[in-house]
Amino acid sequence: MAVARSSTVTLYGPGEKVLLTMNRQTVQKLLLAHFRITRSAGTQAELLIVEGDEPNAFAAMINGRRMIAINIAMIKLIGENIDEFAGLLGHEAAHWAMGHADSSKVRSSTIQGISTLVGVGLGVAGIPAAGIITGLSADLIEASYSRDNEREADALSIDYMLANGFDPQGAVQLQEKMLKLPVGLKVPFLGTHPSGQERVENLKRLIGAKQEKAGVAE
Repeated sequence: MAVARSSTVTLYGPGEKVLLTMNRQTVQKLLLAHFRITRSAGTQAELLIVEGDEPNAFAAMINGRRMIAINIAMIKLIGENIDEFAGLLGHEAAHWAMGHADSSKVRSSTIQGISTLVGVGLGVAGIPAAGIITGLSADLIEASYSRDNEREADALSIDYMLANGFDPQGAVQLQEKMLKLPVGLKVPFLGTHPSGQERVENLKRLIGAKQEKAGVAE
């Protein structure tokens, strides 16, 4: 996908239904952000794009392989804001770095024992320019992390963003977007997280404290 000759990349579902069209440059920036963030986290995980009508992302073992997955709805919500993607990737990478994903039980009847790799793996060589999204819907995934785990992952994600030159306000902006989603929409990504507004305020405090500390160190 990242080396496609065309300026856009189209992802298809069953029956060649178009699920998503992305600018190739956005795919490249997303992949680079993934490489840089996971390197800072000291972890290795493949990046997947999977199905899903309600914004979600998760870290999970699939077929014995570490994955960070973002679903179609979340990609559409973020658009082309790489700082927001970096905040999301940092949060999921932190779950791997701190062992949250290894120790948690991912609640899904389909994630274990699936015979084929789900979605499109951006970390796998040989992916065609137009990928077929199959298998697992990210709407079904919910990781049983504690709220303390989630706060810890948020704090580390800010560290990863600052270390790699991403604007940490992207993490805040993404949460503010989530707060504006229609009332009643089921968003697994928010299931175990601190409440939306509380999380926004926590992120703002974290960013202020870390930036102030960095300024003093300089």
